[in-house]
Amino acid sequence: MLPRMIVQEDELIRTLEDLVEYYRKVNWEKALYVGIEWERSGVYREGFGAVRYPGENGYNAVLHKLVEEVGWHIVQSDHNELYELQRGETHVTLEGDGRLELAGSPQESLHDLARELRLHNHEVVEMGNIFGIGWLPMGVQPLHTDSEIELLGKDRYSILQEIGDPALMATMTKRTNGLTANLSFTDEQNAIQKAQTAFRILPIIGAIYASSPFDGGELAPYLDLRRHVIQNHAPARTGIPPTILDEDFSLSAWLSHYVDIPVVLMEQEGREVRVDGSFTFRTWMEEGRAGRYPTAKDFDRHVKTTWSDIRLRPSYLEYRVADSVPFKYVMSLPALMKGLLFDSGNWQQVRALTDGWTYEQVIDLDRRAWKEGLRTEINGKPLLLYAQELVMLANEKLHSFGRLDSTETDESVYLHALKEQVYIKERSFAEELRELWQYDWKQDTTRVLEWCEAE
Repeated sequence: MLPRMIVQEDELIRTLEDLVEYYRKVNWEKALYVGIEWERSGVYREGFGAVRYPGENGYNAVLHKLVEEVGWHIVQSDHNELYELQRGETHVTLEGDGRLELAGSPQESLHDLARELRLHNHEVVEMGNIFGIGWLPMGVQPLHTDSEIELLGKDRYSILQEIGDPALMATMTKRTNGLTANLSFTDEQNAIQKAQTAFRILPIIGAIYASSPFDGGELAPYLDLRRHVIQNHAPARTGIPPTILDEDFSLSAWLSHYVDIPVVLMEQEGREVRVDGSFTFRTWMEEGRAGRYPTAKDFDRHVKTTWSDIRLRPSYLEYRVADSVPFKYVMSLPALMKGLLFDSGNWQQVRALTDGWTYEQVIDLDRRAWKEGLRTEINGKPLLLYAQELVMLANEKLHSFGRLDSTETDESVYLHALKEQVYIKERSFAEELRELWQYDWKQDTTRVLEWCEAE
C-alpha cells in the first residue's frame, strides 16, 4: 500500500535471513507515513437489494463512471470488466463480490490523507447515486445472507472458498468490511515497538470501532460479527505470534511465524493457482516448488493469505482491527493510531495503561469484547475508560506535533467525531446501532442506510 517505499519484489528469497534483510532495507528513507483502506458494501435505495458486480447498475458500472467522469485510470481489467483503478498513488480495488475499497496513498500529514478521503467519498457517492446505490460502511453487510450475494468470477475468490470453514469464508469474502490503518516504520526496533503497542490496545480499538451487530436483517449474537468471522474461519492463518510481547521479539520471530504457515496460492503464468497446502513457505524457500524458488513478491502474496489483526508488510504495519464505519468517523482511526504509535512517549503510556496484561489476557479480552463491547471489563475496569484514556493520549500528541492545515488547525481535529462517541455517547457504534434497532427503528434494519449517511 505504500508505493513510496523502495521494494524490490523480484528479489529471490532462499532463507529466513534473506527475508529479514529484505524487511530491514525497504524503508531506506526512514520516512513515516500513514495510509488507510476503507471497504463498504452497496445496496439499492429502492427495495434495498444487494448490489451485484455485473449489469447496467452494478459495481462495474460505478467503476466505469469513475474512469469516464473523474479521471481514474484502469490498472486491471478483463475486457469490459474493471477490477482495479488508480489515480496518482491512490487505488480503488475490489473485494470478493465486487464491492469497492479505497486503498489510499501514503501521507505524512493527516490533512493530506483527509483530503484524499473526501475526494474519494464524494466521487463514489455521486457515481453511486446515478445507479440508485447507497453505501453501507459497516463491519458486515447487514441486510442480506451469503446466498443472496454473488462472488466475482476471479480465480482468487473461488480458491479462497476452499480454505478453512466454508460458511465463514463465504461471509468473509462476500460481506465483511474493514477499516485499516497502515503505519510505516523506520527500522526493526521501531516496527517491533509499534507492533507491541498496537497489540496491547487491540481489544480497546476493536471494541470502539465494532459496527457489525446485524446478520441477514436480524440482530447477530455479536457486536463485532466481522472479527468473529475472520478470526474463526481459518484459525491457523489468523493468529498473531504468541511471543509478540516478549522483550526479545524481533522481525526474525515474526517472519518465522509466516514462513511456517502452509502455502495456498502461487502465481503460474500470470495467474494465481491453488496449491494443496502440503508445504510451508519455509519448505518452498529451502527446496523450491514448481521449478522455482520464491521471490519477495511471492512472500507478500503468502502474507496476504493470512488474516491477522496486525499484519507485517514491507515497511509498514497493517492494523486491521477496526470494522468499517461511516465517512465522518473514518479519519479518526489513522489519527488515533498516529497519535499513539508515532511517538515513543505514548508507547510507554500505553504500556503503563495495560500494565500486566499478558498475551493470553489480551486475546481473551478481545474475544469477550466481540459480544460485550466497551462494557467488557478487565481488573474491574470497563474498556470504555481505557478508550477514553487512549483518545486523550492521542489528542495531546497530535496537538503537540503541530501539523497545521491552511486554517491553522492541527491533526487532532480528526478525533472530534470519535470524542463524541466515547465521551458523550459512551458506547461503540454497534451498541448504538443495537439500541436504535430495538427502539427507534422498531426492528427495521433497513434504517442502517440513513444512519450510515447521517452528517
